[in-house]
Amino acid sequence: MRQLLRSILIRSVMVSRGRAEAYKLWATLQTEYERHQEAIRAMNGSKELPLQTALKVQDDLRRYFCLRSAGFLEQVTFEVLHEYLRSKSSGPVHEFASSYFRHSPNLNAEAFVGLVTRFGTGHSERVNHFISAERKDALDTLLEVRNLVAHGLEIGGAKLSPDPHFKLCREIYDWLVEEFLDDVAAK
Repeated sequence: MRQLLRSILIRSVMVSRGRAEAYKLWATLQTEYERHQEAIRAMNGSKELPLQTALKVQDDLRRYFCLRSAGFLEQVTFEVLHEYLRSKSSGPVHEFASSYFRHSPNLNAEAFVGLVTRFGTGHSERVNHFISAERKDALDTLLEVRNLVAHGLEIGGAKLSPDPHFKLCREIYDWLVEEFLDDVAAK
């Protein structure tokens, strides 16, 4: 009995740690988004910064936020799924499962759905329901922008707008926590 209680306590602490790490990643991205918005407003009101320079710096900030958004999705996906693995397995089984999941891949819609689908039929059905056409397009666009920016290629226009990327990050974060960590906490 004592061993069972100890095991339950350890698992609840681990779940809290996973949820805390996912939240920390989200809070950092949220702070960066707010700082980005403030910087854009400040540049728009600046009399000392030449217009062309202000526009180029704004595009640089948008590129940076796209990179951060893509990185956030990779990290939060890894943290949540890794916590799920920790909570559902232990010992050699956990070692085996974790050895195949050392990091999250670059997440376009296909990679995200494929990764979640590996956790079974129930998760597969729910992720396919969650990834609407709009989210699929948004995730694919974010990864496209991330790759172009990371490789130093030109990209501009609406694809750099931080608002849809931030919205997508929030939706995926919320879904992952609800789908994988709420289930763990309930058991």
